[in-house]
Formats: sequence, structure tokens, C-alpha cells
Amino acid sequence: MRTALVTANVFQNALANRDACWSIYADLLRRLSSQPVSWYMTEFDYVLASAFWDLFKLGEDAACQAAYVGMLQRIQQRCPIDENILAGSTNYHINFCDALRVACARDRFVDYIVTWEPHQFARNAVEHNQVQINECFYFPISTEDAESGVRTNLRIGVFSVRAFLLDLQKNELEGRRILRSRRQQRFCLDNFCLQTGEMDEATVTLCDLTGRRFRGSATGNSPIDALQRATDQAVDQCVQIPIRYLSRWFVPSATLFGADAPVEVVIGVECEGGSFEGSASNSNVFRAAAEAYIQVINRICCDVRFPDAS
Repeated sequence: MRTALVTANVFQNALANRDACWSIYADLLRRLSSQPVSWYMTEFDYVLASAFWDLFKLGEDAACQAAYVGMLQRIQQRCPIDENILAGSTNYHINFCDALRVACARDRFVDYIVTWEPHQFARNAVEHNQVQINECFYFPISTEDAESGVRTNLRIGVFSVRAFLLDLQKNELEGRRILRSRRQQRFCLDNFCLQTGEMDEATVTLCDLTGRRFRGSATGNSPIDALQRATDQAVDQCVQIPIRYLSRWFVPSATLFGADAPVEVVIGVECEGGSFEGSASNSNVFRAAAEAYIQVINRICCDVRFPDAS
């Protein structure tokens, strides 16, 4: 789970802005509190945020109060300002309060600092430029283990509220894409052996998502034919797919640099009235062909629900 240190001004803005769009700040608090994040706050920020409601509360606005209190209740760790934090803050040439926040984030190995004013943490023109463009930047920190003396380089993301929520959303979408890709990859090539001659012979070992291995051996009229037959034999041990017909295979034109340059192979297959295509690259053209064909098998399995072999 990600960790983030939130500053008091995130709460303050939810109450102190009285213009026509002020309610957006309370909505952002609700969105922050709903995220799967372990929230931190410095002790002095927590005291300030707790006092802000009494200082700036907006009459009978129950929705705003619920968002405000709900976010405060999500604070899982309040970081006291001790001598180590005070000493550590002198390493960062920014305003005193923000230097304390960075020292606390470093002490607790927090991933992010979430604030309405990320520019206050910027120390040079490059970081200011990143804030202007992206509303965020990464604060590099070097830390040393007291016992081993090993130095570690850390990066703490300093994000505005909007940029932080967008970053979480982007990471969630990327996670879904990776998960979807993994679900589509039912088989992968574990190993293969190819012997060419008057009759080409191939042995292919596949691995599924559970780690099980399936091996197939076959002869064919060409190396590609042998690889397809061996792969089909392995696949048929796991899932019942109708007969597949290799409709085409080709190597797209490309400029090769050296004997070990990767070669792309494209495989086209007809199965159950549908056309499927896959491609793969490898310095070994036959391995690329085997991986491209397995990619086609995965697409067939994803496109049509076939029963597992008994």
C-alpha cells in the first residue's frame, strides 16, 4: 500500500475558500479519504487541521464537515517533531515547516507528500519547472543506515492534490492493463528444440499460469510446421481447441544490425471460422516463430471459451 504525508493546507482550503467553486475542495477531501493509502501527518499539521474546522466552519454544511472529519480519521500515523527531525530538517534549504515535513517523510520512508503548494518544496529552477508543468516533482533524498553505514537514495514525490489523484488513477489503470494482459497469456514458451533434415522434428515445452508444464513432440514438412504441430500437441493436453490451420507466416522487412539482431516473425492462423495473428521477435527466427504462434493460441483462448481437456 502506498504511503503519503498530507499537509494542513489540504484541509484549510476545504474551508477557507468561499468562492463559487469552494465545494470542490471538500469533494477532493472525500476522494483522498477513499484511496487505498496509508496517511501520515506531522504532529503540528494534525493540530492545525483539527483546529481549522472551529475557525473556518461554514455554518450547517454537514457534507463539508463529513468530508473534513472523514479525512482526518484516515490519518494513521502522526509524526512527532523530535530532535532527530529537527536536525534532519536543516539539510533541506526550504522554509522551516516544509523542511520538517520532508524530514518526517524521510524518517518514515513515505512515498508522497500531498499538499496544495508543491512549489514551496522546490529548491531549484528544474523542480519549479516540473511543478509548473505537472503540479509535482520528485524530491531526491540520501539516507544512511546508522548501524551498517550503507547509504540509500530515496525519492519522495511532492504532489498537488489533483496530481496525486491523477497519479493514483494512472497507476490503477496500468495495473488493470497488466492484469488483463496476464489473463490473456494462458501459455508461455518454456523451452524448445528443433532438428532439421529430411524430416524436421520439434519438441516444445509450454508453461501455464499455474506453473504446470506441457510437452509436445512432432515432425513436419518444414521447421515452422514441426513447431506448430509440437505446440498443438502440448496445448491439447490442457485445453480443447478446434483444429488450427496456419494461414501464413512472414518476416517483415527490417534493417538488421549484426548476427544477433532480433528478427520479427508474424504468424496468421485460422480457427473455427476466425482469423488470428500474432508476432514475436528474437535473434533466433524459429524461437520467434514459436512465441508468435503461442501468442496466437493465447488470443484464441481469450476470444473463445474452450473447455479444459479432461
